[in-house]
Amino acid sequence: MSIQAATIDEHARRTIAERLRRVQEEISSTIENPAADPVHDLRVAIRRASQALRLFAGLLPPKEARRMRRGLKPALDAAGRARDLDVGAELLQSVGLEGHHPLFSAMAAERRKAVLALLGQLYLLQSEDVPLCWLPVLDRIAPSGEQAADAARAALPPIAAEFFEAGRKTMARTPSPEKLHALRLAAKRFRYTLELWEPFYGAAYKIKLESVRRIQSILGSRQDCAVMRERLKPLSAVDAALEAALRKVDARAAGLERQFHRYWHAQFDAPGEQERWMRYLARRLAARRAPASAGTPRVPIK
Repeated sequence: MSIQAATIDEHARRTIAERLRRVQEEISSTIENPAADPVHDLRVAIRRASQALRLFAGLLPPKEARRMRRGLKPALDAAGRARDLDVGAELLQSVGLEGHHPLFSAMAAERRKAVLALLGQLYLLQSEDVPLCWLPVLDRIAPSGEQAADAARAALPPIAAEFFEAGRKTMARTPSPEKLHALRLAAKRFRYTLELWEPFYGAAYKIKLESVRRIQSILGSRQDCAVMRERLKPLSAVDAALEAALRKVDARAAGLERQFHRYWHAQFDAPGEQERWMRYLARRLAARRAPASAGTPRVPIK
């Protein structure tokens, strides 16, 4: 069956199940090796699963989606604390703080504690067979005659319009780090929502996904600077090396704000861009073709 012919309930079951299984894989990987990359991948997997549960909550039995998301949140928060320390150490290295500085040792000790807390949460999930024990709940999604592709064309334009509006409000005047962080979170949710509907669009969709990912990346780096500034500020008055690092972090933050300002106004929200997004997300696509084996003519997927 063509993905274009899937009903909304079929798409919801498949999509949520895929993301829950990915969370399970990342839980096992992080328990085996709680290094920076596995912790990052775990966070992304949980966020993607949470967004799928949030988007399709109305199809699930009452309160089930919220229960599942809440069940994963302690692990997500614990992973976030470890990830912040990983990113912070990378940032300090990139601005030239010497590797033997005591701050690195202090942050490494913090990370060991954060990892212990994270592993405690992951072992708890594992002992309860979470999230795989939630898969039977998906069977309780009621069948629907609505085509998932039609649902995508109806749902995505207003979601995109809301994101453009949030960005314009943020950029209407010089935004604070807190407002930029809020826009970054909105970009993350928008991107993960777009990913849920990717099978129903063409190659240009990946370009649009990448444009949102770039916003998330620039503002994520800006937020990393804000977090590190809070750590360095009280220490910089008595440590010349940290004072120099703080100046460089502030300079990097200012550069990232300028970069985002240019990208938002000149590219993402350039004149006519929102209208092009709206037309693309709302258009009806032709059914995709199945790959043909050698010597076999291609035929449309019915």
